[in-house]
Amino acid sequence: MREIKAIFFDCGGTLIEGQVPWHELFQLSLRLVRHPLPLKEMVTRYEAAVRRMTADKQAAASFGTAKTAKAPKLDTYVAQEFGLSEGVLRNAVDEVLYDYPEARHLVCVDGVVEVLTALKSRGYRLGVISNWSADLPQVLSLMSLKQHFEGIFASEAMGYAKPHAASFLIPLERLGLTPGQAAYVGDLYDVDCVGAREVGLTPVLYDPLRLHLHRDVPNIGHFSELLSLFLGV
Repeated sequence: MREIKAIFFDCGGTLIEGQVPWHELFQLSLRLVRHPLPLKEMVTRYEAAVRRMTADKQAAASFGTAKTAKAPKLDTYVAQEFGLSEGVLRNAVDEVLYDYPEARHLVCVDGVVEVLTALKSRGYRLGVISNWSADLPQVLSLMSLKQHFEGIFASEAMGYAKPHAASFLIPLERLGLTPGQAAYVGDLYDVDCVGAREVGLTPVLYDPLRLHLHRDVPNIGHFSELLSLFLGV
């Protein structure tokens, strides 16, 4: 990947995560309501929920109803894919959060700081593109990550969310890059990898569970594996 000059990252689930990762949170919740799902099936259903929500948002935007109609939240789609009512799933998650308050605490994904430091030393320009509120720079500062990035782009501040093409093209333009010069690392296949690939970025899927559900893009199970993909500018 010698042509790559810059690497952008998703934030939630890629750079940082809850102290209890989302998949563990949902598994605990599903067991609580006696509706357990095998891990691979649960992740597949979660991805289907993300895919449906993204498609519905894109359809609403194309018809000009995105701002006038109240779109369902991800929780609605996830509950449907899990075969539960939204209220049942929400109450179960709330109960788990009560029992595991540390789940609300954000932590850096293992190896992130060391890998970001190494990638910068190899000459790569680093940035963040994330579906996040406008306080993303402050969040990254609190996590002691902000200093690693040349640009931090939150969907709320840009007015576009992934996988919309503009959510990738705006950061590229602001940093004076072409799509072919950049890679994107994220944990959601449809939102991160497909969205990035469609505008010409090189996608990398962060798959810490090593489920290998999507073999059409490079997969990494640990952040340190990025150092084998990006050897230097």
